[in-house]
Amino acid sequence: MWKTKKFYLLLAISAASLLVSCNRNEISWIKTSDWKKDYKGCDGYRKSLIPVIEQRKDELLDKTDAFFFHTLGKANRVSYSERGKKIFYYYLTPGAQCDKMSGKTNCLTVEFEALGTSRMIYLEEI
Repeated sequence: MWKTKKFYLLLAISAASLLVSCNRNEISWIKTSDWKKDYKGCDGYRKSLIPVIEQRKDELLDKTDAFFFHTLGKANRVSYSERGKKIFYYYLTPGAQCDKMSGKTNCLTVEFEALGTSRMIYLEEI
């Protein structure tokens, strides 16, 4: 009987530690609901984050593509290159993607290695 109790206690402790250790899909300095509402960068929320992103973009290194998808939502553009590498582009400023506008847009560019881990993060104009 005492072996059964110890087993259940060990199981409960393991489950609790698993829950605590799980990565939460959030970025403390981005309000993700507003980020997702400003999907094409036309409303101005993403543009207001450019200085913060420039300072803190390195915090997003070594995150998975699934983390970005769940946290920031679907990328505005995705490119696939050789050997399974991919690049996510998130529009930050109004540009040709917005109604009645033209020109280039600034974007957050996230490059992933073949295993889906972010290796380069930078801002660029496309």
